[in-house]
Amino acid sequence: MDISTVLLWYFYILPPFVLQLAVTEAMFCFRLKRNPWFPLRLIAGVLICAGALWFAACAMAFLGAVGAHGVWIAPVYLTIFLMTVGVMKICFEESFPTLLFYGIAAYATQNLAYRIYNMFEMLGLIWRLNMFIGIWQFYLPFHLLAWCVVFVAVAAVAYVAFTRPMIRRDVAHLRDLKVYALSCAALVITTFLSSWTDAYSAESQMLTLIAYLFSCCCCVFILALQSGMLHTEGIKQDLEVVKRLWEQDRKQYEISRENIDIINIKCHDLRFRLQSLRTAEGEVSREELEEIENAITIYDSRITTGCEALDTILTEKSLFCSKNDIKFTCMADGSKLSFIMPADIYSLFGNIISNAVEAVQKVEDKEYRLITLEVKQVGDMLLVAMENYFSGSLIVRAGMLVTSKGNEIDHGFGMKSIQMLVRKYGGDMDVDARDNIFTLKLLFPLAS
Repeated sequence: MDISTVLLWYFYILPPFVLQLAVTEAMFCFRLKRNPWFPLRLIAGVLICAGALWFAACAMAFLGAVGAHGVWIAPVYLTIFLMTVGVMKICFEESFPTLLFYGIAAYATQNLAYRIYNMFEMLGLIWRLNMFIGIWQFYLPFHLLAWCVVFVAVAAVAYVAFTRPMIRRDVAHLRDLKVYALSCAALVITTFLSSWTDAYSAESQMLTLIAYLFSCCCCVFILALQSGMLHTEGIKQDLEVVKRLWEQDRKQYEISRENIDIINIKCHDLRFRLQSLRTAEGEVSREELEEIENAITIYDSRITTGCEALDTILTEKSLFCSKNDIKFTCMADGSKLSFIMPADIYSLFGNIISNAVEAVQKVEDKEYRLITLEVKQVGDMLLVAMENYFSGSLIVRAGMLVTSKGNEIDHGFGMKSIQMLVRKYGGDMDVDARDNIFTLKLLFPLAS
């Protein structure tokens, strides 16, 4: 084993690979929770990598000395990859499966960029560009610059298409082991194929080009698989959360209905008691009696729309609005909601009004703390329309309101619940936010 070969691998061949891999891993991990003393841990990780690369360089030099290629070189690259995942584990407070998931995606991104550049180089595009510019005497620096441009371009496209959607999801809750198995299998096959192709690239340019293309397809497959499965898993998690919220709303509906009935009964009893106090002589003044009666009237003002579930939620929300200086007006024909389950009505209108209340409470001018709700039949459709003022700015994306709470993963379930209930009953939802007025319109088909 020649020491000069070891030094060549150690200083010129392996470090660029590790550096590229570190950059793509940083793309996926920069939002992860860091361990205490992160800078020192990172320095320790770099030193560990430097020491491990020496042994990897020795292994590469030995394999080259004994004429081993392809299948024997690939395990070295995979070992280096696992070493970088270990460094990530030292630096970040995440589980090993999570870091392995992101590490596989990072390795796929790095390999994709490398193989695309290999194809450009094999087709002579890099050399021709260099000749066109006229700096052929500086081919090596130009080669390095071209590689950096390709790497950055591929990494940028991968970040927009795959990385950004992936880092917005929680990998820790990914329970589908098939994703890990398929990703690992595709990565191992790609690594072995790449090593074998590099060893025998001089024998057939066409077969080498086909192998590069296949390698690129495998890398894209890995990224698409991981991103797609995370998206699917995210939808499943959102559905589970919304179902739990629906169950809570169902229980709350039963409690609210019973409480409002009890309050109304007590209010009627107290009104009769007040009448007897008026006729009796005592120390209770007329002003005190009127104050008590007004308070009773507020709680005895049950809204009647022809739908018990809608009456319950509207009464509950109107009381809250009255206490918080919010003007709430409603024109609703609840009899048209008979095709919707009572618990779903409570949840649907509860979320609609709660979102509106939350928005108008942020409006400083009390004159604009207004909420209007309308439920009526339009042709063979049922229209549910709600308007309210808001302050600041709201973002509507793909027909959905983007949450203003800073974390789209942990918040925004109210709008998701509304959307899922609308779809459950075959309806459509339209959202608009302009001129500081938020409008929500729901359309449901009515049975003829």
